[in-house]
Amino acid sequence: MTIFAVLFSTQNSRAQTSTASPSLAAVPRNTPRVTLNPVTAQPVTPAHGSTPQASDEADAETDPLDKIFDDKRTLGTSGLSSLEGSSGGGIASWATIGGYGSKKSLGMAFHYSYVSLTNYTDQNVGAILGFYDRVEISYSHNFFRTGSTGSKLGIGHGYQFDLDTGGIKVRLFGHVLDKTLLPQVAVGAMYKHDGDAKVIHEVGSKHTDGADVYIAATKLFPKLGLLVDTTMRLTKGNQWGILGFGGDRNDNYYPQFEGSLGYLPSFIPGLVVGVEYRTKPRNQNFTPESNWFDVYASYFVNKHLNITAAYVSLGTIATYRNQTGAYVSLQTGF
Repeated sequence: MTIFAVLFSTQNSRAQTSTASPSLAAVPRNTPRVTLNPVTAQPVTPAHGSTPQASDEADAETDPLDKIFDDKRTLGTSGLSSLEGSSGGGIASWATIGGYGSKKSLGMAFHYSYVSLTNYTDQNVGAILGFYDRVEISYSHNFFRTGSTGSKLGIGHGYQFDLDTGGIKVRLFGHVLDKTLLPQVAVGAMYKHDGDAKVIHEVGSKHTDGADVYIAATKLFPKLGLLVDTTMRLTKGNQWGILGFGGDRNDNYYPQFEGSLGYLPSFIPGLVVGVEYRTKPRNQNFTPESNWFDVYASYFVNKHLNITAAYVSLGTIATYRNQTGAYVSLQTGF
């Protein structure tokens, strides 16, 4: 920065005031380093008679929301949005905490997902609130539509199942992006309510309400461009709860596995491609379940927009086999 100094000199009280020519003060052009937690600059005492206008304007322009949602975490560390509302992949919950708030602030994310299968469609909307990169609260609602298959099942053309899911997740230790080999580990729980009691009991389910608990470990290896997640879930949800909980075949909790692998190509920053796999319980004699599988591509345009597309294979749902199709999800966060 170059500072212009104007020198004023007075010859005498009756003489006219003359102005000296401006001179340049040589100041080194040092560029400050940018960090996640920049050091606060020391206040500069204004010269006698001057007004600290620049400082006042900077304070006035500070947005209070910047302290509540500081947006300081690295792009992608918030994860995607799952069908059940928690941060993670499309069909698996990860140990990530939704939103981009640091340990000193909050984060938030909203999503919309659409799944088109051979005989059914599902739409999902939800929101996530993250607290201090430690705790995540989530909510989602699924609209599972049977279309013309509803008539064949005897429940009416276009019958819709509705499932509400509320979740909480707590990061125990580690971080998905630190320099150690220790993964980020979190425990979570979900409470689910299915609003279709009559149909749920007719297909052999025991309950319209149920809870899942899980533990997840997630790690990103930047040098390898590899994302790895392993999750163990205790559940008795039929088709993740869309068809109720428990059944005439089994009404107990058994562990189920969820796994995700993602690859981050260095030549396309912001892109993640990968696969997911999830095992399912077999609680009903009416309709056996199949394990789930997907192949996905997700692109982080920036911290405020993420687009995910996937091929999904969900097997048998309500007696209809080979339920495959496309999954699309949009997520915004900060």
